[in-house]
Amino acid sequence: MKPVLRASAEVGALYGLLGWVYVAAVAAVRPDALAAPIAAGVPLRRDTFGACCFAVSVVGFFATQVSRGAPRRWTRPTRPVDAVLRTVWAYPLLVWAYLCVNSVTHPWTIDRPLTHFAGVPSEGTTAVGCFLGSAVALLAVRVRDHRGTPGRRDG
Repeated sequence: MKPVLRASAEVGALYGLLGWVYVAAVAAVRPDALAAPIAAGVPLRRDTFGACCFAVSVVGFFATQVSRGAPRRWTRPTRPVDAVLRTVWAYPLLVWAYLCVNSVTHPWTIDRPLTHFAGVPSEGTTAVGCFLGSAVALLAVRVRDHRGTPGRRDG
């Protein structure tokens, strides 16, 4: 991957995640403010901004893992299957944690749709799916890691 693309993926992964964390924090304490514009004069809903940031972060995170020559401080280059598994492990776990906070701060929304984009799934269904999906992906990552470790006699 070219240095400019790799740097863009790293920045997208980090700043996309930060943008989503901001919106998640707003959602946890002021869910009524999600439909408001992200800034005065910018006709983009706060929750839409958060969803876009999350998507940018996911794509950037995946890209940094599969890029050749990735700096070790970010991640080591890995096979696409491993990159997918690590992404599916990490990001649904973030969504699950966010939904756990929401279920404590405003439990009446647990049966409501997760986003304004579609009527399904609900926050509760999403939380369960994210928790299970993340656990299965982590199990697959760990199995693949142990199988690739030289000198191990497991399975």
